[in-house]
Amino acid sequence: MPRQSKDQVLYDMHNHCVNLNLRDIYLHSYYSKDEEEEPGVDYRQSTTFIKNLHMLDQPPYKPILVHLQSVGGDWDNGMAMFNAIQFSGSFITMLAYSQASSMSGIIFQSAALRIMMPDCHFLMHHGSSGGGVNHPFANKTVADFDMKACKRMLSIFAERAWNTGKFFTRKKTSTVETAWNFFDKKLKEKIDWYLDAEEAIFYGLADDILGGEEYPDIPSLREE
Repeated sequence: MPRQSKDQVLYDMHNHCVNLNLRDIYLHSYYSKDEEEEPGVDYRQSTTFIKNLHMLDQPPYKPILVHLQSVGGDWDNGMAMFNAIQFSGSFITMLAYSQASSMSGIIFQSAALRIMMPDCHFLMHHGSSGGGVNHPFANKTVADFDMKACKRMLSIFAERAWNTGKFFTRKKTSTVETAWNFFDKKLKEKIDWYLDAEEAIFYGLADDILGGEEYPDIPSLREE
């Protein structure tokens, strides 16, 4: 892929959320003058990200750096991004700014390497229902699906955490099921469970903090 001019790089970064030269993708909310609050994860964020990922995820499959700065949001569109990363052929590093909350915290788990900014926080919770129907049978169907989504979320966290977080690895008997049960119990107690960057690493929900010995700066993240 030919290198782009600085003007083209700047245009693509601001309008298409990608830097093709550096193989960086910017994952954040869609800008709109009509939005009163940050919309978070939605179809606009998801479709833009997946197209950028597919553009870069081509042979010889060089590393990709994703800059994540997004609040939570829609489950379906968030999982679309999660699955797209999951089946990527490239090594993907994700750098979380500000927060990895709710759905963005789940997306964060899809990266091969999960790095947090020093003042970034993590939030785990079950979120709210995507209902809105009135028929009792339909409400039950929505509730059943929401329960499946809650279990899927716990599985995603548990599968990444059980053999990476010191909280689990210091116990010789830790398994995916151990981590699943721990997170399930924690959310029933906390409802909204906030962690700083160091705590997120301790529980296996992140791998490192930018600025440390191994990853002192952003360029070091591109050396995988």
